[in-house]
Amino acid sequence: MSRVLVLNNYSLERVCQQVRCGDTPDHHLYGINHLQDLGYEIKVVPDSESRAIHALARFLRAIRCPIPMGALDRQWSAWRLLQEADLVYAPCGDELNSLAYLRAAGMLKTPLVAVQHHALNRGRLSSLREPWINLLIRGIDAFPALSDRVAHDINERCRADAPKSKALRWGPDATFYPRSPSLGEGVLAAGRTGRDFVTFGKGASRADSSALIMCLATDFRPEFAAFSANVRVQTPEHGSVYGYPDMMQAHLDARVLAIPLEATSSNLAGLTSLVDAMALGKPVIMTRNPYIDLDIEAQGIGRWVEPADVRGWADAINWFAAHPAESLAMGQRARDLVDNGGYNSRAFALQIDQLFRQALGRESR
Repeated sequence: MSRVLVLNNYSLERVCQQVRCGDTPDHHLYGINHLQDLGYEIKVVPDSESRAIHALARFLRAIRCPIPMGALDRQWSAWRLLQEADLVYAPCGDELNSLAYLRAAGMLKTPLVAVQHHALNRGRLSSLREPWINLLIRGIDAFPALSDRVAHDINERCRADAPKSKALRWGPDATFYPRSPSLGEGVLAAGRTGRDFVTFGKGASRADSSALIMCLATDFRPEFAAFSANVRVQTPEHGSVYGYPDMMQAHLDARVLAIPLEATSSNLAGLTSLVDAMALGKPVIMTRNPYIDLDIEAQGIGRWVEPADVRGWADAINWFAAHPAESLAMGQRARDLVDNGGYNSRAFALQIDQLFRQALGRESR
């Protein structure tokens, strides 16, 4: 049985408990539950309690160190546990940078597998970071991504005959979601990362349909006051966050799910909301994002809107209000991609399993 250490940027123990209780779909575990079923021994790495490591991390942040180090506390814990591991896995690629530098330098023998979500070299000081990005790639054995664009970016920095990346299909927990008993009415926009609720609300205000925005209190903007009466904004009670049980009925009641995003050239956003919609069998209206590979229009499951396009949102919302039969068919096609098109959490885990076997030098089990 291969032993795998897992480093992640949020608590997988907490998510495991939520999955067991039926409160969260298992795709937020990035395959580790299915990998256990496939025979891997999974150990989630805890944060280090070392005061020295925490002090070093604070110092590097204070001086704005251009070297991307990743989460030093978890990497220190992983370093201390390496004798118990055959492989290290990071569902979020930024977690194991320092370990990758050590592996590139020949100081770490344990294979590393990381999933990259966003562009590798983002923001200011990119020229200073570039040598470290190349070292990072050299130290990681398999470096898959959640989009073709990021995979291409990684492979451009590899030897032409030895690419390390490919785009993976990350899909939902097919068993978690109830199916909507009806077509639904109106449009729902929810989510947290990179959202542009202002443009969506302005567009929905011009449309002949009800609209609901479910957002955090910290995402509330003064511009919301100008929305028309058909647009409601709802925030969770007591400044908390929305969980899946809190949002499920609103998703089921909507005819179409909206994913309004800010313009970006370097960040993936909206993917979780997209796979939620697919699992629910709901069509989507979504702002174009260069890191979303699934073409919702080509697949017949939704419509694209350009960034900051108020008129585009109004037109798309009105189209779904006027086309109930087509809306229902789009939702059915979306769910079919989950059930038969390889967009589900178990299929994702099987892709990770293949990468693990390659990194461990075992093509078959």
